Amino acid sequence: MRHDEQNELQEGGDAASFFGLMHLPRILGITLLLSASAWAQVSGDVSDLQAGLVAKWDEVMPLDTEKILRLPADTEGMKLEDFAVAFAFQVEKAPDMEHGSHILALINESESGLLDWHLGTTGFSIKLEGRGFGHPVSVSQPMEGRWWQVVLNVKRDARQALSGIWVNGVEMNSWREAPGPIFLTKALFDPCSRGLGGQIANLRLYNRALTRPEIFELAAMPTMASLKPKLSPFPGSMKLMTEEGIAVLGGTEAVVVMEDGTMEALMLTQFPGSRVKMRSLAWEADTVFRQDRPMNFGGLKQQLLRSGATAAMLMFGRQECLERGEAGLAEFRAALEKLVTLCAEVTPRLALVEPPAFEAELSKHNATLKKYAAVMAEVAKAHGALFAAQDGGLKPGSTRDGLNLTSTGAAQLGMSVAALCGGDVKAPDGRLKTLIGEKNRLWHRYWRPANWAFLHGDRTAQPSSRDHVDPTLRWFPSELEHFKPLIEAKENELWKLANDLGGKLP
Repeated sequence: MRHDEQNELQEGGDAASFFGLMHLPRILGITLLLSASAWAQVSGDVSDLQAGLVAKWDEVMPLDTEKILRLPADTEGMKLEDFAVAFAFQVEKAPDMEHGSHILALINESESGLLDWHLGTTGFSIKLEGRGFGHPVSVSQPMEGRWWQVVLNVKRDARQALSGIWVNGVEMNSWREAPGPIFLTKALFDPCSRGLGGQIANLRLYNRALTRPEIFELAAMPTMASLKPKLSPFPGSMKLMTEEGIAVLGGTEAVVVMEDGTMEALMLTQFPGSRVKMRSLAWEADTVFRQDRPMNFGGLKQQLLRSGATAAMLMFGRQECLERGEAGLAEFRAALEKLVTLCAEVTPRLALVEPPAFEAELSKHNATLKKYAAVMAEVAKAHGALFAAQDGGLKPGSTRDGLNLTSTGAAQLGMSVAALCGGDVKAPDGRLKTLIGEKNRLWHRYWRPANWAFLHGDRTAQPSSRDHVDPTLRWFPSELEHFKPLIEAKENELWKLANDLGGKLP
């Protein structure tokens, strides 16, 4: 357990801790029963954005077009109980005065706009109209020069507030929706902005409610796919691009390597001015077979997209070797192939890291571990990925118990991986590692906050997850977004120091 997480858990006080110890067996039993429904496997948490898709326009269209987008003929008379509308838009400039006309309308049976939009001088407001509806969301931010991705999700459930409006993947509000369908007797989209310049894209209508992971995936979807740069595999060495985003996957070893910071520091100084971003998607006890995550956390592909990954580094093999031994090599190959193939759907820039050897009594498994490493090398070659082989054995004191890496072992593993990039792999400057640690702690709190259940899990309807004045408003999702500028500011600090240490400032 991380030190800062342990402190957070201990804030309840000594009395609570005493009570917990007295009733620990009973609490553990209850917790296991309750948590079974609140966790999902990343590898099995696959969304299907084609299921229930009634109509879509993925192309980029001008907002001020006079073209009416008619839904397919079989939508005439459709009853929408649960449904979702998703799209992205941008305006060229904010209006000089309040602009009351809608920029998007889905016309229902009463010929009124189901979605009502208003552009103002300081932002835009969204309002869902129709039978029983009336839930506005206001965004008071500069609109021009950026895309806004919006999802309206309606799921009729009297127990949970599952209907809501998301902006750029952030849940702005949600509510309980009363039963009763909407009839689309005259179903069409009208994207006309009434004279305001701009564009709309990725417009979709579903005849079902989307899950939270699916909403996150839509938010991560590139608005203009044609402008997305085409990525190429690493050319025999880990030569990093400018603005490279490296996602690190793996179990406990990967967590320790990222916390140590040696690998990240060396990569930053070896490519001064490149503004490399490293994001840890590692989770303790992850294997190629299982990556358990909280409810609604989203699948691995979504997490790679969310982290902005242009490259992925996979650190697996040790735990799998201990769990399954030589008899599990075929299963390991199949699971690793599946994981690498999934990563390759996001980026072909992949690197597989050879697992470090065991020590002490566990060293008897090193011969089998070499066979696992050989499988990793073969899979890497088959997918055009790099394979980071270990340069010799571990130094004495690299593990605490033959398995778990110490800071010495983490630094050595980080250096062997950084050697793929070429250049000097001597121990990095301590100041740089300090900044990296601060940045990674901010990322950790943003990516996997301790109270996930109140953010996107099974406790989003709790009063403490909502605004005390207007319970339809969600305060936690927007609060969490405040970590983004903090991460960016810390990254700018470490980039400047890395540039000073690795070369002249650009």
